[in-house]
Amino acid sequence: TAAPTLTPAPTPTAAPAAPVERIAFESDRDGNREIYAVNPDGSSATRLTNNDAADLQPARSPDGRRVAFASDRDGNLEIYAVNHDGSDLTRLTNNAAADWQPVWSPDGRRIAFESNRDGNEKIYVMNADGADSTRLANRAADDWGPSWSPDSRRIAFASNQDGNADIYVANADGSGTTRLTRHDASDWSPAWSPDGQRIAFVSERDGDQSYFPVNSEIYAVNADGTELTRLTSNDRVARNPVWSPDGRRIAFSSSRGHAHSSVFVMNADGSEMTPLSRGYVPVWSPDGRRIAFTDYPGDGDIIRGDTEIYAITADGSEWVQLTDNDASDHSPSWGRAR
Repeated sequence: TAAPTLTPAPTPTAAPAAPVERIAFESDRDGNREIYAVNPDGSSATRLTNNDAADLQPARSPDGRRVAFASDRDGNLEIYAVNHDGSDLTRLTNNAAADWQPVWSPDGRRIAFESNRDGNEKIYVMNADGADSTRLANRAADDWGPSWSPDSRRIAFASNQDGNADIYVANADGSGTTRLTRHDASDWSPAWSPDGQRIAFVSERDGDQSYFPVNSEIYAVNADGTELTRLTSNDRVARNPVWSPDGRRIAFSSSRGHAHSSVFVMNADGSEMTPLSRGYVPVWSPDGRRIAFTDYPGDGDIIRGDTEIYAITADGSEWVQLTDNDASDHSPSWGRAR
């Protein structure tokens, strides 16, 4: 009788690597401003850049693999990018003017940024490798604060091209510019909702113009300029609106006059506004469960030392300090990579 044929056992297939969440931030702990990254629990802080110039404004790519930032290491501010582990540093812009504030498109294929290369403050769009740089608008005005639509086809921004700061939308190639707000007071800091239907922004239209800083509120408007809605209403200065990944909530920072800022969360319609912690410029975690922000160490109104990075659950139940040193850590950008 012939011996049975043995079938080799199949080679096990390795499970895909779990996403690694990291928070990029800016720090001067080594004597000048550099880009660092840290785990969401505060462990494994890593220095991503290392030079004698200033590296600032980190922005993690949607896939978490690259960090774009501005640097003056070559004499003036330019846009650079580096892998999330600090490798493969690439210069993306190269001109005699200043380029800063990079913002990735949701599909990760392009980067919008601000520049004064044409005299005014303008918004440009380039490929993720720095190729095909295009000016978003060609009028002699200041444009700033780009926010990508979820489909990466349009950009919302603030502009004074019609006399005062209002919110506009343009196609990413610079065509089809549409004015969404019209008011004598300033509107700025647009933030596009994850479903592409609404744009939150900051406005001074209901503030006391004789007082500085002017009280500002958070508003939202449809992407076609209809259905303007006021979301906050108080005597505070409300800034930096950012949508949760599921689009159900908006985090923002707010202060009374020159008092210290606090982080708030509210529903997308402005209801159930909840203070979370002292701090400013919040950013959501990819799963929408936590919020990172910058603040000074201390209790109540007592401030000690330089700024640090913190994270808090969206319901305010758990709070953790992610950085702890005598330097200034700020500008967190939260993402995940495989």
